[in-house]
Amino acid sequence: MREREDGAPGFVFEYSKEFHDLVIEMHRGREHLPRYSNWIHDNLGAEGSRLDHFSRYLYPEIRRHCGDLADRRVLDFGCGTGASTAVLASHSREVVAFDINPQVVGICRKRLEEHGLGDRTRVISAPDLRSILGDIGTFDFILLEAVLEHVPISLSGLRGDLLRSLFSVLKPGGHLFISGTPNRIWPYDFHTTQLWWIPWTPPGSRWAYARALRKGRVANNPRGPLFLEEEGAWGMTYFEILRSLPRGAFQVVNSLPGHNRHVSYSYRPHYREIFDLLVYSFLTSWTKLPPTVLCPAIENLAIRKLDGSRRSNPPESASGNVRGDLTPRRDADSPQTFANIRDN
Repeated sequence: MREREDGAPGFVFEYSKEFHDLVIEMHRGREHLPRYSNWIHDNLGAEGSRLDHFSRYLYPEIRRHCGDLADRRVLDFGCGTGASTAVLASHSREVVAFDINPQVVGICRKRLEEHGLGDRTRVISAPDLRSILGDIGTFDFILLEAVLEHVPISLSGLRGDLLRSLFSVLKPGGHLFISGTPNRIWPYDFHTTQLWWIPWTPPGSRWAYARALRKGRVANNPRGPLFLEEEGAWGMTYFEILRSLPRGAFQVVNSLPGHNRHVSYSYRPHYREIFDLLVYSFLTSWTKLPPTVLCPAIENLAIRKLDGSRRSNPPESASGNVRGDLTPRRDADSPQTFANIRDN
């Protein structure tokens, strides 16, 4: 990676033609959708790409809330095409990257190869998380960058089971870092359809899917409304995230002094400064709830596993039976995974 020409923090990278072709192939069949050009740009290495964004904004937030990662073992869960993995690997001792989509995992491997980071990364694709839990070990830091919205709510309990499983492989004192997930308290779908009221409809709503199709915001898919869920139209709230984790086993870092004044300390345009001031004055200072509670997306949420917490057993379903599948099924050739960033 090389520094940006304008001198701003962040990096750009010139990928090979082979890498470009893989990205184009990943999005085949979506050329007619309004955000196609954005998706291509996001997955490459120019200014404003995911690689640049994560370097400029995501890693500085991780370092502020969780400390330096130089001597830590990291899990990039829902790695997608690996922009976040490349940034994490540039700052960490070891990174394990996981995604359920073998196509994007192939692109992730190619990206890391071109960055020369293959010696400190391990990239895994599997149909569900449980199948690899016993093989990946434990971690000091786990990143979920725009992941949770791609896990269907209509598959009852799946999101909660996923979070608890990840929490079980987090070392005491380690951090779970959640960012880029749309906040369902907002009625506008910023992420997938750019339509009003979609997040407030029942997850997997046939009406929502039909409306998104009619407006040309998604491609028709045989999975129907479930496909719209997997694309990320229904996000998650701060309170839903916390309710999914073992009670009394964690601390929200963003509620602590020095971490609770801004949603993002590295990205603070004027409108964000006003938002942060209002939320801190009327919510955070009184309730200790972090400003991201009201943000359009859950951003830079750092959850620390308390030192007294032990590795827990894999979660059980409501019926008491151990769940055998903790990740949603996706078409292998789909360009989307539950890891895509907020702009997809």
